Amino acid sequence: MTSSSSSHHAFFDIQPDGIRRTAEGSSKIFDVFINHRGPDCKDTLAMQLYNLLKELGIRAFLDSEEKELGVSFPSTIEIAIHSASAHVAIFSKRYVESAWCLVELLLMLQSRFKIIPVFYGVKPSDLRYIEKGVYADAFGKHEEKGKYMQKLKEWKEALHSISFTTSYEINNFK
Repeated sequence: MTSSSSSHHAFFDIQPDGIRRTAEGSSKIFDVFINHRGPDCKDTLAMQLYNLLKELGIRAFLDSEEKELGVSFPSTIEIAIHSASAHVAIFSKRYVESAWCLVELLLMLQSRFKIIPVFYGVKPSDLRYIEKGVYADAFGKHEEKGKYMQKLKEWKEALHSISFTTSYEINNFK
């Protein structure tokens, strides 16, 4: 894997220990981590879910709302994933274009905490049949870049396994 930043390198090669923890000097522990591709649903579904959870007194992590000055963002995400006892993964049509989303998904699976898949304009079968479905082009582009070759198989297996989890499908959301 090639990376221009050591913090990105650490994030992509992380081996979580499965322990719920917070950032050094921080008391932030989250109940729910919201995994999503920002351009697809941050300002709609992800933000509304975040606000609803917050209104209910549930401590949710949404990247745009939880950035802390002076703290490495990849480590903030790692800590949020491992501190959350539940994860919501919002799968949208362009979700797999984001290596960040896929790395977060692996971390969520490795944490062994509950994952609630939300299929936003896609179906569980789109995660099962990656080679022919809506995600085929995005995976082809990842392969062309050659940047994440070691992770591609893990990402595909993660998507396939999550497709069998009890989920929610949302086709029209504003």
